[in-house]
Amino acid sequence: MAQQFFDDPEFFSTTAIRDFCNKGRNLLRPLHNELHISAEELQAVLKHITSANPTVFGLDSRVRARLVARHMHHAADAIEVASTSLVRVYASFRQHYVKPMSDRDRSPQRREFQFNG
Repeated sequence: MAQQFFDDPEFFSTTAIRDFCNKGRNLLRPLHNELHISAEELQAVLKHITSANPTVFGLDSRVRARLVARHMHHAADAIEVASTSLVRVYASFRQHYVKPMSDRDRSPQRREFQFNG
């Protein structure tokens, strides 16, 4: 059963969008460091497994360990991209929606037509 970290998103206000992006970023940030550290630990453990070919003096174990750990580093990099993308979502929202709306409010209002009976 999957654990739900977010409520159903309701994007009806600026603060709702900001809060959703912040929750996602705060959830993902620790995973980035954890995956990078775990990849290094995994590589350290795997490189000490006995070599399949003793004539290369364990070099193949080190290479295979690096290849396996690289996948975890890629996962950590993907987390980093997801986290920064959430920051960009809110920044882009502000640039494309909030700023034009506030600029519109500051522009001089057109004169309204007056109906005189």
